[in-house]
Amino acid sequence: MCEGSSMLSTLVVQSDGTIVADSLAPHYEQTREQLLHFSDLVFRADPLHMYRITSLTLWQAAARGWSPRAVLDVLRTHSDHGIPFDVQERIVSDMGRWGRIRLVAHDESHFRLQAEQEDLDAIVASCDLPKPAKRTKAWRWVFPHAVRASLKQTLAHKGFPCVDELGYQQASAISLAWNEGVSLRPYQQAAVESFLSDETGQSGVVVLPCGAGKTLVGIAAMVELAVDTLILTPSDTAGSQWRQELLGKTTICTGDVSVYRETGRLGPVTIATYPRVASSSQSGTRRHLEALSSHPWGLVIYDEVHMLPAPLFRLAADMQSARRLGLTATLVREDGAETDVFSLIGPKCYEAEWKELERQGYLAHVRCVEVRVSMSESERGEYEQADKKSRHRVAAQSRTKLSALTDLVDLHPKDPILVIGHYLEQLDEAAQLLNCPVITGKTPLSERERLFSAFRSGAIRRLVLSRVANMSVDIPCASVIVQLSGLYGSRQEEAQRLGRLLRPDSGPGVFYSLVASDSVETEMSRHRSLFLVEQGYHYEVVDGPSISENHTA
Repeated sequence: MCEGSSMLSTLVVQSDGTIVADSLAPHYEQTREQLLHFSDLVFRADPLHMYRITSLTLWQAAARGWSPRAVLDVLRTHSDHGIPFDVQERIVSDMGRWGRIRLVAHDESHFRLQAEQEDLDAIVASCDLPKPAKRTKAWRWVFPHAVRASLKQTLAHKGFPCVDELGYQQASAISLAWNEGVSLRPYQQAAVESFLSDETGQSGVVVLPCGAGKTLVGIAAMVELAVDTLILTPSDTAGSQWRQELLGKTTICTGDVSVYRETGRLGPVTIATYPRVASSSQSGTRRHLEALSSHPWGLVIYDEVHMLPAPLFRLAADMQSARRLGLTATLVREDGAETDVFSLIGPKCYEAEWKELERQGYLAHVRCVEVRVSMSESERGEYEQADKKSRHRVAAQSRTKLSALTDLVDLHPKDPILVIGHYLEQLDEAAQLLNCPVITGKTPLSERERLFSAFRSGAIRRLVLSRVANMSVDIPCASVIVQLSGLYGSRQEEAQRLGRLLRPDSGPGVFYSLVASDSVETEMSRHRSLFLVEQGYHYEVVDGPSISENHTA
């Protein structure tokens, strides 16, 4: 424990909106679960965890039914030091803005921005908006439909969240129902009901842990709405899995599910990947984006919406007339574009806590262990002479990690193990060391599927993966992951990788992360773990040489 930490109550609320929490306090777990609703964990120096309240976190809370009084009650209950008046004012002001500005129908070509005069005055003072086509009343501005998305984005970035009540375009009906024997878990049913409710307007984001069945939530929305649907995924592998789930669990005809490739054929249900849609020709045109955005979809599903590339925000903007469902394990984005997801896809309409689903038996229990290794003398010399960016590469690729890897694999002789990393040369060496296959972005899709199938069946017990493991890969039988290296301090990558262990099929899992001691990688590892710590996971930190003595499975 840090000196003096025992003197803290559970929370200390600071005037800048940050909240310092003592993770060793008796009621911390209960407090953490409540903080998740209206703040984000931004830093940890165990046992102290720092959360931050932002306008976006408060809007998300308000959209899900939280009131300013409820937020303040949580803070007052767990803090002995009071809440700064400025913070109280900010909570009331930011949450009070949700629902005050609305977009409503006007005629076939226009919509109205409707708000109180004081809100419109504030908007005029701080926002550079398109000139209204006309004003029906002082508190009603009329705009053409073409600026629907840009208006919402601009207002959100300036602190004015909009509730979009414009409804959706007519779309062709499709025929699909659940196959006999398929049923949803209670939290999946709750997620679907929340998405379809009048309160969310049938657009928003469902946040569920990896392995909790986000795909079934998306399919359930399709069954309920039964309209032409576009499904956007981060990879061909993920798209293939969506197709298999649709054909295996519903009555939809095979010919009605189209995988969008170079031919560009659109079906009643079309599955496309973010990279393909975002690709452009030498002249800069994005013909796939144009083709998809011009079709009258009734529903657009953004799988792993936290990975939506910035160029595809234009696609999301062009599809405001379709219902939008985002699916993700975390809304964290390292590019800071969470506000764009909020304004273009919709607010968070449902979230399930990882540890609660674990307690209910829907997710496997996973231990998180950070294994510290020392760089060799020559590596340390190279590290000290390198610039900051190169220092991360030197530390992440330390060869001492390979010897630690073999020690860890020896601890789990019968367990199926995934080894995941960022640097391809390091992964090739790991595969040779373990005498097992390696899958990278260059591995043909058919070969990937063959190797994944062999791993699922038990024919292969060790598999080395590059960052393709971050993208919706269904590997339900993995029980151990060793992370050799990661993408700098990416919190979403850490969550995606641990998620490979959360399927309960193979019992408890262990997530090892190899980190070079006394390096920039140590700090980046602390940042990477923030989201998982926020969800209730605890990282054990051990020295590489002590692994075999103290950390058997």
